[in-house]
Amino acid sequence: MRVRCQSNQCPDGRSAALTIGETYEVLGIEGGDFRVFDDAGSPVLYEPPLFEIIDEGRPSDWTSETIDGEEYAGPPEFNHAGFWEDFHEHEPEARAVFARYLNRHLRTTDAA
Repeated sequence: MRVRCQSNQCPDGRSAALTIGETYEVLGIEGGDFRVFDDAGSPVLYEPPLFEIIDEGRPSDWTSETIDGEEYAGPPEFNHAGFWEDFHEHEPEARAVFARYLNRHLRTTDAA
């Protein structure tokens, strides 16, 4: 799934580390928000109004569920409680899982 940034002003008033007009690959969807690599290289959640969806295609290995009316979708290895907290706290196992996913994913896309 790919999106193009249309605004770098979040609905809550904070600035997003995104470039208007730039295309970003969605790494997952959490509570309806898109997780993308921001311009600093961090996998961060941003609200959908910041983007235009330019490719709705999702990797075939993604899982998806709806909880309280909100979508949660992404690679199964990311879809467990605490994964992203562990990742952002630099837990070695979460970082290794993410690195393996990126290596596998980059080999199977046109980004390789």
